[in-house]
Amino acid sequence: MLNHSGCHMESHTSLCYTKKNTVSRNCLWKHDSSSSNHRQSFKLCSSSSEALLTSTSQTPQDKLFLGNERVGVLLLNLGGPETLDDVQPFLFNLFADPDIIRLPRLFRFLQKPLAQFISVVRAPKSKEGYASIGGGSPLREITDAQAQALRKALCDKNVPAKVYVGMRYWHPFTEEAIEQIKMDGITKLVVLPLYPQFSISTSGSSLRLLECIFREDQYLVNMQHTVIPSWYQREGYIKAMADLIERELQKFESPMKVWIEFYRNVYSL
Repeated sequence: MLNHSGCHMESHTSLCYTKKNTVSRNCLWKHDSSSSNHRQSFKLCSSSSEALLTSTSQTPQDKLFLGNERVGVLLLNLGGPETLDDVQPFLFNLFADPDIIRLPRLFRFLQKPLAQFISVVRAPKSKEGYASIGGGSPLREITDAQAQALRKALCDKNVPAKVYVGMRYWHPFTEEAIEQIKMDGITKLVVLPLYPQFSISTSGSSLRLLECIFREDQYLVNMQHTVIPSWYQREGYIKAMADLIERELQKFESPMKVWIEFYRNVYSL
């Protein structure tokens, strides 16, 4: 059975986005020991940087797809404005997230007003940037292509899984993906953030939103699921990055000189 245990981060109010373009409700991310009857149990990590959701049992892969089980894979990503008109509300959703701008408890009531102010001020400059690359973010198109490629790869391995995309700050929102997962009757879910390394403001924010959604929905509470919190150490990923860098370096007249400059800049960050 695919259970998971979550390492709980610092308790604070996290925003859940369910309306079309704005924040609609708050979810309190505070561990409740009375919820021990849930299939997933949450434990306190020694630091917030260790807040990773991992499987508590090593179920053989051939047992993941048995009988009439319906398996789904949820890909999590940041999201991005698809048109120039989307830029300001997208920025509002971004800055309304307390994992992006963390205010002291006394000033948390300013989260939304501050997000509104920053999004309005930054929108014109951001629109210029998006206009220069075609008028919107390509992230949804890229993520959809990844989802299709993953589904095909799983089918080639005789794994009939459905793949869903859930964005943190724009459509399709994570909540939209979850609703589709429920409509499809998924019984086992693998959650895969598309961030190689774990970070509080990327994977951490998306996973805490998922925790909030799961705690509020009986269907999700009873659904078997596991989370892959990071995959930066995977051999295939490392090789793909190395091959890409090598291919780009060969486009320069002096690849070694470029590599030395790149290496120096990376370590100066």
